[in-house]
Amino acid sequence: MNLRYALREIRKNGFDRTWWRKRFFTHVVSQYFTEIRKPDSDPVTDREWDNLIILDACRYDLFYELYQKEPLQGDLQSRTSVQSGTPGFLSETFANDKFHDIVYVTGNPYVNTDLPSETFHAVESVWQDGWDDDLHTVHPDTMAERTVKIARQYPDKRIISHFLQPHAPFVGDVRLGQRETFAIREQAMGNNEARTRHQTPFELLDAGKVTREEVWEAYRSNLELAWPAVEQLLSELPGLTAVTADHGNALGERAWPFPIRVYGHPLGMLIPALTQVPWLTHTNEPRKEITAEPPDSESTTVDEATSERLRMLGYAE
Repeated sequence: MNLRYALREIRKNGFDRTWWRKRFFTHVVSQYFTEIRKPDSDPVTDREWDNLIILDACRYDLFYELYQKEPLQGDLQSRTSVQSGTPGFLSETFANDKFHDIVYVTGNPYVNTDLPSETFHAVESVWQDGWDDDLHTVHPDTMAERTVKIARQYPDKRIISHFLQPHAPFVGDVRLGQRETFAIREQAMGNNEARTRHQTPFELLDAGKVTREEVWEAYRSNLELAWPAVEQLLSELPGLTAVTADHGNALGERAWPFPIRVYGHPLGMLIPALTQVPWLTHTNEPRKEITAEPPDSESTTVDEATSERLRMLGYAE
């Protein structure tokens, strides 16, 4: 790191507790977990499935709590994810290989921004034309509808359907931490430098502005919003369907051996709250006959709108 740059950043942020916390996570804690004590993981590519439903940021105990109340078809277990955030999950799972037997249906722009363009046979970018400007996310019904359409269009391909729920924003019946200003509106008004980003529910919890119970209730409500769409796909998709998550969310669990609490899902924090995720499987016979073929042309443009949607999800400052 450039010493002059480092000193300038320290002068600018030296009294900001959150800034120091992020630096400590990045340069100390994450390095410990990824280089010294990386836990054994269970990549989705090592498991068998025809269709994979990814619930973004869904920890296992949250899924299990709702599953006990409203069971889904299939057998539920848990697995250990490879990373604690979407960019790391995608990179460590898919970046170093080709998966030309998979069509990836995604509500998360990171699939387009962080992976080589020919990683999959095709990518269906629902975040681009299925975005809900009022909710600042992709509604799960939109994801289910597009996934069924793509599964019919590509009957000989494995399908990944990457939902945004239960990742914030929490737009279920219980809402918390909603962003009051849509930054793209500021841009349209000529304020190109403005980037309004309100605190996420997990940042509010860290700051002591809400309770863990309040965040958990809204978090669960966001998963409940997606539950009917997941249930629909389990019933309609042919073959072996698995439901899982890319990572979880931390609500103040400690990153032992460091006596520091973790909130949200910073990369490299390989603690159980962030890596223990659901693995539910259900089979609609017959199984698919899968073939790999050269990729379809990728026409998605990764531009300012992409970055804006990542900001709306709380991924970027």
